[in-house]
Amino acid sequence: MPDLNRVIELYWLPGCSSCLRMKEFVERAGLPFEEINVIDHPERTAKLTAAGLYTPAVCVGDDCVSGAGLDSVAKLLGIPYDRPEMLSPDALRERYERFLAAARRYIAQMPPHGLELSLPGRDRPMLDVANQTVSVIRGFLAAYHEDFHDRQFTKLPNDVRDASDLLRRADETLVLFQAWWERDGCDDPLDRVIDTPWWGHRTLHEVFEREVWHTAQHTRQLMMALEILGVTPDLPLSADDFVGLQLPDGVHG
Repeated sequence: MPDLNRVIELYWLPGCSSCLRMKEFVERAGLPFEEINVIDHPERTAKLTAAGLYTPAVCVGDDCVSGAGLDSVAKLLGIPYDRPEMLSPDALRERYERFLAAARRYIAQMPPHGLELSLPGRDRPMLDVANQTVSVIRGFLAAYHEDFHDRQFTKLPNDVRDASDLLRRADETLVLFQAWWERDGCDDPLDRVIDTPWWGHRTLHEVFEREVWHTAQHTRQLMMALEILGVTPDLPLSADDFVGLQLPDGVHG
């Protein structure tokens, strides 16, 4: 076990869903730590690069782990962690379709300048956030077929530049997702283990769960953006919609 007399370093950036979840987890454990916002201190990321990691991450001395897996964080810090039971694949499917429909509603409500808005602390327009919201499940679908999960589907495509493009991409994503479910997902326990270079070896069920709550978290950020813009979200999501998912408590911090 690492020497916890040494400083616990949390590497994060604003708006990162897994970063916020990691920070909240360590805060609840009551351990002192140093926050390192990699936007403000890019020079501090050399340690992560050397370890083959990027944000979120936790380091104690030269021992570093990805912050995406709270089990790995708990092991590094020597604190207890009881992994909550995951929702069933069918329950996750229903939640995902609910969140994607909500994201679509909120994108449609954005005023023309709204997609240029950046939430506090990060120069990232809502166009990019909205694209990630309607796209991240594509990473899971690719992982299902290729046994490898990466982050390429979070990148903003060249053909997504306004709300109509985002709505088209959301619709295309839903078609891909529902086709997968009907063909493969509906009777698959998702217990196959795949490689995630940023999170270690995980079951498809774990990856599916992550991308569902990941979608939910960014949908919450779309609601936040609308409220900043003075627009009331159409059929806003509530705490009941998130029960059983491993979201952070906060929305953007």
